[in-house]
Amino acid sequence: MPKSRRNKVVSLTQTKKKNSASAKKTLLEKIRASADAATHIYIIQVANMRNAVLKNLRASLKESSNTSFSFGHNRVVAKALGVDTESEHRRGLQALSADIKGDVGLCFSSLAPAELKSKFQDQIHTDFARNGVIATETFTLPAGPVVRRIHPIDVSSIDSETRALPGMLPPNPDADLVAPFPNNMETQLRALGMPTLLKGGVITLMRDYTVCSRGDTLSTNQAQLLKHFNIMMAKFDVRILGHWTEENGYERLDEYRSDGGENRDEGADDDDENDDDAEMDE
Repeated sequence: MPKSRRNKVVSLTQTKKKNSASAKKTLLEKIRASADAATHIYIIQVANMRNAVLKNLRASLKESSNTSFSFGHNRVVAKALGVDTESEHRRGLQALSADIKGDVGLCFSSLAPAELKSKFQDQIHTDFARNGVIATETFTLPAGPVVRRIHPIDVSSIDSETRALPGMLPPNPDADLVAPFPNNMETQLRALGMPTLLKGGVITLMRDYTVCSRGDTLSTNQAQLLKHFNIMMAKFDVRILGHWTEENGYERLDEYRSDGGENRDEGADDDDENDDDAEMDE
């Protein structure tokens, strides 16, 4: 078939196209080098990923224990470690490779499981939930003037009696605890689904309104409303799913949770077709 002579768009960008094969080879080498240097290899799952928190965790562990992390696309990582007896990079790694599924990462470390778990516990971070996170509590607002907490609060730190009250606020809250919304936010709150109107310049809820119920998968609007009311329901948390050492082989320590919250790295892609985008500590 003759070559098309139609006009073609010619890109003048100076950015070089990624060489997928070269990127995969580089990643394979990095994974294997990290595996050679580590006495412990862990499969981890991160709930409610926050890049800033992960960056701090990486920096602190790299300095103190030469610990590194790999978050990327599972086929290349599994291939680097080996998927059978003939291809496994170190003895017993084929069993670990079989568990690299879903939104998980690898942690290469010199720390024993109890030590690493303690480090992860120190880095638990509470933040505002995003869409797709499972609501941990029911949050209902009472009819009348709309007020919100002045300062963000972890919903789990509110006592159970107060959590059951409308707005998760105690009766007759102090002025330093709550404040009314500015009246120019009424249209924004109404656009997010709240049945509001302005009465004498005060945003007023026409009826009781449930922002979310416990167990709901939060929508974008629900997550935005929780943020407006300074209610934090998401926790950055790292769980250890599996552990490998050359002496004892691989042991599964916990089960993968497909509903573990917003546990994807910001901007990360879990599509195996884009394996060259995998993230690995330098």
